[in-house]
Amino acid sequence: MSIAGYLSEFSLGELLRSLEEGNKCGCLLIRAVAKQLPTLPLAKSVKPQMEVRLFFSQGQIVAATSSPEVQGLQHLLEKGGWLRASTLERLLQVRPLTTPLGLYLKEQGILASEDLQLLFKQQVLTPIPHLFALKEGWFEFSSSSSLPWIEMTGLRASPRAISLTGLRLLQDWTPLLDKLPLATSTLVSTIEGSLPYRLDPQEWQVWEYVNSNLTLQEIAEYLSVAVLEVQKVSFRLIVAGLVEEVPQISGEDDTAIEPTLTVIKPPKPLSRQFLEQFLNFLKVS
Repeated sequence: MSIAGYLSEFSLGELLRSLEEGNKCGCLLIRAVAKQLPTLPLAKSVKPQMEVRLFFSQGQIVAATSSPEVQGLQHLLEKGGWLRASTLERLLQVRPLTTPLGLYLKEQGILASEDLQLLFKQQVLTPIPHLFALKEGWFEFSSSSSLPWIEMTGLRASPRAISLTGLRLLQDWTPLLDKLPLATSTLVSTIEGSLPYRLDPQEWQVWEYVNSNLTLQEIAEYLSVAVLEVQKVSFRLIVAGLVEEVPQISGEDDTAIEPTLTVIKPPKPLSRQFLEQFLNFLKVS
């Protein structure tokens, strides 16, 4: 079973969170397109500006590739000096893969646990920030896709944790500026109990003001940092599913009969048909 749509209809953060909470298995294909097309089938015929496949097992990301033809993990192995492509080919002729390639190479004494962790980070963390920065993207999740042993290290991680780490590494936030929470918004927690992820010092500082009714501008003033930095941190917390943005209404003239409200650019509403289709997909697949 599969589900498809535009990222303008269903944000990447919401999509990853839904797949994780639904313990989904399969492949999430994300394509950058120049502009939104009138019908979804046409999106497949358009040459993408960028294409990434994220593979899931029980809601966790286990591998990422840039296209079906590119053997990403093998490229990283050769680039890092661990193994030549010709040597790997000979190994696989002797024993075809029935387990993740990374674990197989560890059994052969070629890779250590630390090597697998490094390879997994290079393979999966690299595309994540770029996916969040897409101006227009099209996605398709197929639960019938088999896992690619040749691209797997044997490690797995939470999509939200990977997104959080990837955004921490992002240097150029220019493509994401219009997606950041408003400086006049507040933050409310979406979790109960202890935090599921380890926060960095900046994130902890902002987290202390969650549920305080302080705007991001006011938090920045308390912390003596630029409001843009607080917006970036808040975006990371939103993507990780730890908080939600609450836009504030202007209160300059509360006594007016027809008060003027702060104009907020709302996200494009989901079509009822798409939302029902997606919810049904999460329940049954």
